[in-house]
Amino acid sequence: MDTKGWFALGCYLISDLDHTLLNEQGRLSSRTILTVVKSQLPLMLASARMPIQMLDLINQLQLTGPQTALNGAVIFQPAVHEFRVLEQHAIPDQTAQKLQNLVKTEFPELNFTWMDAESWHVSKLDQQIETEIFYTGIQPLFDVDQRPLKNVLQILLIIEDSKRLKEVKKRLIANYSNEIAIHEAGDGYLTINAAAVNKGCAARYLIEHELADYDQLVAFGDDENDLPMLKSVAHPVAMANASQSVKESAEIIALSNEEDGIAQIIERIAPNKF
Repeated sequence: MDTKGWFALGCYLISDLDHTLLNEQGRLSSRTILTVVKSQLPLMLASARMPIQMLDLINQLQLTGPQTALNGAVIFQPAVHEFRVLEQHAIPDQTAQKLQNLVKTEFPELNFTWMDAESWHVSKLDQQIETEIFYTGIQPLFDVDQRPLKNVLQILLIIEDSKRLKEVKKRLIANYSNEIAIHEAGDGYLTINAAAVNKGCAARYLIEHELADYDQLVAFGDDENDLPMLKSVAHPVAMANASQSVKESAEIIALSNEEDGIAQIIERIAPNKF
């Protein structure tokens, strides 16, 4: 289907952030901002980031609808400097504790980190955490060993060695495949959520709350953790910089995030706005 025909359906956009809507510096380009604002198309961001990490981007894009954080574990309504949780899905406390024990025992070199809706809890400061702080601007709490695991929405393990990442992922799946959802988010990021929680929750929320019909949904992504979202919409779009599995799941391939690929698709969807 030609993208120009999508606009007649009243499109509702869903987009990943990192390496998709954002450039490789983790920023929104001026063209992307202008295109999203001028199009007046509703846009739900669906990110592995925390809500607080998304507010500045939401404000730049002048978005007013519900947004999705932590790989679908949180749906929230943003305000200028705050947000209200609409729904959330935590890893059961007992499961989270078992995961922490396994990582500490079998992979003690890893920095065990987790998020609730408000904060990022970290074991220690290392180079990976410093890079994440610089990239996202979020300041973590170094309190993992002092704080009980309660309302854990997402566990994040940053593992730069790809072989080691595969080992950790395989071990977690072998033990807890029925209790958790595990995704690789690129660049050595392994995210763990409650079972059945993924970015497809974004589309489900919009449909269940009658904010959009399935045929109206257009989603953009680049990595493995975007696949459930892309498979939940009528019109999945992969970035040119996407992994091969994402491209194979897409209806069309957009230009890369460095080439304002999403802006170019929006301009094709709603040419009368430009």
